[in-house]
Amino acid sequence: MALLLLLLHAFIISLCFTRFLAAAAAPNGAIQLQGHGYYRASNQSFHGPNISANGMSQKPAMGWNNYNYFQWSINEDLIRATADAMVSTGLAALGYEYINIDDLWAEKTRNSTGYLVPRQDEFPSGMKALADYIHGKGLKFGIYSDAGNQTCANQPGSLGYEQQDASTFASWRKRIT
Repeated sequence: MALLLLLLHAFIISLCFTRFLAAAAAPNGAIQLQGHGYYRASNQSFHGPNISANGMSQKPAMGWNNYNYFQWSINEDLIRATADAMVSTGLAALGYEYINIDDLWAEKTRNSTGYLVPRQDEFPSGMKALADYIHGKGLKFGIYSDAGNQTCANQPGSLGYEQQDASTFASWRKRIT
């Protein structure tokens, strides 16, 4: 019960402003909007199953974000337990489909080839394995990055690494066959 209360507390507080870098490539140079279809910059149009005729989403993106409650105190066990709780409490069935890992998931520096690296002590299985677990629950996985040189918590940002980071995040996504 205490874990459920903590998760719900973190969930409610997580409705604050956060920025997430889209991790999935969409067809024809479009940008995938989290769970809401695609935006095509070439003709400024929205497409997808959850987009109304007026281009507006039929529902907001709903889910859980760790930052406001847990901040540095995150690890793969917490994220897996949260995914489990989203399903077992019925929140996923109500449309709460995102598990978003906010700032402080990465090491303080990129690796020697410039890639973001998850904090090894906290995410020993790696983000791909964690994403696979979340996807296996029927949920969607979100990850935080920043458009600047550093995130708000002074972790490496994506400025100058946008394509590399987006490709990394996309490599963690569920493959639809």
